Amino acid sequence: MERRSFTRVIFKAEATVSYGGNSFTTPVKNVSLKGMFLETLEDMPLNEPLEVKIVLSGNTTRLTVNLKGKATRQDDSGFAILFDGMDLDSFVHLKNVITCNATDREHILQEFLAYMARHKTDTI
Repeated sequence: MERRSFTRVIFKAEATVSYGGNSFTTPVKNVSLKGMFLETLEDMPLNEPLEVKIVLSGNTTRLTVNLKGKATRQDDSGFAILFDGMDLDSFVHLKNVITCNATDREHILQEFLAYMARHKTDTI
């Protein structure tokens, strides 16, 4: 049974993962508003705090998406991360990345609005 509550989109970028004094860079396979899958052969401890940084480079700007979370599942091709924190700028950049890469942008915007309604008094 599918447990995801947010649409995942294919997104090709490099992510830097940091945890417990270790750090490595690996490709992103897909991303949603609440999680991502990273393609790597690195072993990751499950349910331990980690940080992910994705640098988005354009012709004139360089934006950084800073995410906090934990690895929740690992298989032969990589691991899944569930986000549990990010700053507001990172959330907006992530929402824009997902919207631009989605086949149904209206659905993504509805997910975003529903997420914001549920968390209107929380920090992101």
